[in-house]
Amino acid sequence: MRSLRKPRSGRSRLAGGLAAIVLASAACSGGTASSAPSSAPSAPSSASSSASSAPSGATLHVPIVNQDMTMEQLKAAIAKEGDLIVVNWAFPTDDVMEQEFKNYIKDTYGVDINFSYEGTFAPSVYLTNVSAAHQGGNPAPYDVVAVEENYWADALANEVVDSFLPSDLVPNQALVVDQFQRAPTAIAFQAATFTAVTYNKSTAPFLTKLTDLADPRLKGKVTMPPPGDITAGGFFMDLGAELGKDYKDPGQMQEAVDWAMTHIAPNVLKYTSDYAEITQLLESGAIDAAPFWTGISRAERWKGRPEFTLLIPPITYSINGYMWVPKGAPHPILAQIWINWRLSPEVQFPNDWPGITPGDWSLWNEGMLGPSYASSVPDWYEATYATDYPTLDQMASSFKTVDWAAYNASADVWQDYYAEKLGQ
Repeated sequence: MRSLRKPRSGRSRLAGGLAAIVLASAACSGGTASSAPSSAPSAPSSASSSASSAPSGATLHVPIVNQDMTMEQLKAAIAKEGDLIVVNWAFPTDDVMEQEFKNYIKDTYGVDINFSYEGTFAPSVYLTNVSAAHQGGNPAPYDVVAVEENYWADALANEVVDSFLPSDLVPNQALVVDQFQRAPTAIAFQAATFTAVTYNKSTAPFLTKLTDLADPRLKGKVTMPPPGDITAGGFFMDLGAELGKDYKDPGQMQEAVDWAMTHIAPNVLKYTSDYAEITQLLESGAIDAAPFWTGISRAERWKGRPEFTLLIPPITYSINGYMWVPKGAPHPILAQIWINWRLSPEVQFPNDWPGITPGDWSLWNEGMLGPSYASSVPDWYEATYATDYPTLDQMASSFKTVDWAAYNASADVWQDYYAEKLGQ
C-alpha cells in the first residue's frame, strides 16, 4: 500500500493550541500566533508539549458549561465524562479515527475514554432523535452531530442546538475562514462538498448534464437517491436548477420530481444512498451512473479505476458538513475537544493514520477550510489535489449558497411528494 505519510516541519496544533491558550492566560503573554494570509484568521500557536503540561493555576474558559477551568480541572472533567458519542456518516476510516482520538485523549490528558461513533448516509434520524429527547426533557442522545448544514439549520430553528463558540477548548476555530463558520453554534469540517454524478466515461461518454440521465441507453443503469435526506435534496436542487426551477418553491420542485419520475425513473436500477452499495454497483458494471457525493469518484480513481469520473452539474449548490452540539449533550467537554481535534490539520489531512489507502484518505478529506491547511497536502497528492477539489475562491465564487430555512420549508413538501411517487 502506498504510504500516506508526508514529513512536515512545525509542531502539532492538536494539544499545542490548548496549551498556548492556557499559558497565555497565566502569564498574559506567550507564543506568538503563526502568521496567516490576511484573508484568513490567525492560526493558533503551536507547541510540542501537551496541554497537560500547562501551569496548574492557568484557566481555560468553557462557555458551554460557563466555567473557567484549570488544566487539572479539565482532566478531572474528562475523566468524569468518560464517554463521547459522535454521529456522522460512515467512512472506511471510522475504526482508525476512533482509535486515533482515544489515543490523543490518553496521550494529552492521561485519561482512557469510551468513544461511540455512529455513521449513516441517512442522517435525518439524528435530528429526529435529538428533537424527541429535547421535547421529552431528556439528555441529548449525542454529544456532537456532524452532518450536512441543512440539519443544523433545522435543529437551530427547533431550538435544540447549544452555543459553544468561541471556546478555549476549540482554538482551531482560528484556522477556519469565516465562510465556513456559523458561530456561536456550528463550524464546518468540510469545505468542498456537493452532490454530482459519478459515471463510467467508457460506457456512458454522452453524459454532460443531469437531464442526460434520461437517455434510454442508460436503461437499468442508474441509481437515484431515495427521498427523505439531503442526498436527494442536493440532487433535486441541481436538477431543478437545470430545469429552471427554484428550490425555494415547493410547487416548482414537485415539477422537478415529476420530470425525474417520467424521464429518469425508467432507467433506475435502484434507489439508494448507500456508499458501499453504490460502489459495488459501479465496480461490477451493474450501473453506469450514480448521483451521489463527490468523494466516490476520487476513491475509485485511487483504486485504479480511471474510467469513473465526475459530472459536475452546471449549477451546483455547496452542501458542506457542520459540527454542532445538541442542547443537553451528556459530555460537552469531550464534545468540544473532539471538534477541535477534527479541525486540526493532522486530522483534516490524516497523512499519518495507519492502514488507510489513498482512496480512503480522499473520502475523508473534503477540501481546505482555510489557507493554513495548504502545507498539509501530502506529496503523493500535490500534483492533482487542485483538480480534485475546488479551491476556496472557487467555492466562494462558482458554487451557489443555499437558504437553508427556505430549503427546509420547501423540502418538507416536495420530499414527501417524491416519496408518494415511489409508493412510500
